[in-house]
Amino acid sequence: MNDHEVARHIARRAGDLLVAIRNDSPGLPSRELAALGDRAAHELCLELFREFRPHDEVLSEEGEIDPSRLAQDRLWIIDPLDGTSHYSHRGNDFAVHIALWERASAALGNITAASVYVPMTGTMLSMDDEVIPSIARSEAIRILVSRTRPPREIDKISSELTSDTGRPVEVFAMGSVGAKVAHIIGGFADMYINTGGFHEWDIAAPLGVAHHYGLTVSDRDGNHLEFNRADTMIANAVISRPEFVPTLTHCLA
Repeated sequence: MNDHEVARHIARRAGDLLVAIRNDSPGLPSRELAALGDRAAHELCLELFREFRPHDEVLSEEGEIDPSRLAQDRLWIIDPLDGTSHYSHRGNDFAVHIALWERASAALGNITAASVYVPMTGTMLSMDDEVIPSIARSEAIRILVSRTRPPREIDKISSELTSDTGRPVEVFAMGSVGAKVAHIIGGFADMYINTGGFHEWDIAAPLGVAHHYGLTVSDRDGNHLEFNRADTMIANAVISRPEFVPTLTHCLA
């Protein structure tokens, strides 16, 4: 299997396992279900990487952060269960993120292969997909934000978007970053704004997939995101249809 196929295969296997665990544990308290899902998906991913890419390093949300990865030329950056709270509370907006970072690449963020799998909708998005442009499904501009940490600037952004385009703005909260990107690619939303920060594994695979599908991905100042750094925190990110980027950059500057 090539790298795209490996990413897709591992994402699907982990996602299907998560669904099976939840279906088989109807009475399990949410905290225990979260721990079980996180651990099982992580262990399966590592097992599959040992099988298909035994010489590559893996940076996982559920694993130890080994500084030796900084010297590697190939690094898989993964979140075996993005949106753990939504998973454990029986929601649909959780996802599996699998991304490959390569030092020698000139790709955005050095991400050369990525898959985002949203198991509850059966949505698999990968960087070798044939891209079919989505059709806008609403007159309103639709902004996706975190359920727990929406941007403080959201009112200003909404006002300026309406002023610039003459269109109303609607704001929706969702869980996983991968689920948000799938929503945008599917034509159900136009942008995702995060000004509160998250980790590399939250955004690496969504970045690769979003860029492949023609979306703009950057920090709030319009700069490219960087991965495989000593500090895994990403301060902020904007994923958007390109036509809205000038307004967003002005609002967030």
